[in-house]
Amino acid sequence: MEEFKLIEFQQTRDFSRKINTTFEFLRQNFKALMKSILYIAGPPVLVGSLLLGSFIGDFFSLLQGAQTGSNPELAADYFLSVSFWLQLSLMILLLFISYIITIATINSYIILYQEKQTNKLEVSEVWNKTRQLFWPYLGTTVLFFLAFLVVYIVLLIPVFILGDMSSLLLVFIGFPVLICGVIYLMISASLTYFVQAYEKKNFFDSIARSFRLVNNGKWWSTFGLLFILQMIVGTVSYIFLIPYYIIVFTTSLHSAQSGAPFELSETMGLIILVCFTLYYMAQMLLYSLPHLGVAFQYFNLVELKEARGLMSQIETLGKPDAGPRPEENF
Repeated sequence: MEEFKLIEFQQTRDFSRKINTTFEFLRQNFKALMKSILYIAGPPVLVGSLLLGSFIGDFFSLLQGAQTGSNPELAADYFLSVSFWLQLSLMILLLFISYIITIATINSYIILYQEKQTNKLEVSEVWNKTRQLFWPYLGTTVLFFLAFLVVYIVLLIPVFILGDMSSLLLVFIGFPVLICGVIYLMISASLTYFVQAYEKKNFFDSIARSFRLVNNGKWWSTFGLLFILQMIVGTVSYIFLIPYYIIVFTTSLHSAQSGAPFELSETMGLIILVCFTLYYMAQMLLYSLPHLGVAFQYFNLVELKEARGLMSQIETLGKPDAGPRPEENF
């Protein structure tokens, strides 16, 4: 059996070491962390992804009916029906809840790992911590959404003013500036969830703390770290959608060649349902990568600015050694 070596959080790391340590932490804690995510966040993700798959299947059925022209009022009746809006609302709600629970579970596991200094964490321990974070994270997510709308509108106003006063060239310049502004704010606020959990701050103090840490000359480092980890998540999870794209492409190609209307069999519809279910389940599990990266970046920035880990080592000088300190594993 491989000897457990505690990964120290409170230390500075360069870009490559943050990436390596993120994967090392995931490898070391894969079983316990994935088990916690599946047990705690799995049920809402599973139901939400099944509803999404069913929603897409219904859309293809409507598309098929529109091409055949058999019932032109079918689409209007469906989009105005109570069942459609109920299914859509329930799907969005479950995926929204699963997003919050997933973040809370991952951050809870990281904090418990540091507190207990072990990777033998039980699901019940992580669940108790996750329950404490759920409501604060729910409020944070809602406030993030409202803040995003306000910022987006504020940044969009100059673009429309340029459209009225200047040429289209300035408008095309304005939209990239708008997107860059949104990205800048998102990266600056990327530590908010972890700060809120680890330092037990409210939303406004957490986002202010995140801005101060990230914008202390480390914005590009944070952007690069999250960009790479998100690219990995997106690339790996999209593998599960390859059968879906193959089915849609081959079916559309066959319909175009034969002149027959686009038709999706029940078997193909079931495959699409399974593909989207696996896709969101994979995303949920892989989402631990960027959040682990955020945690290591948080401790890296705190150590650079405040040297908490160094001060803690200085305070222990001259005190009796409690035992051999675990080596870092990178």
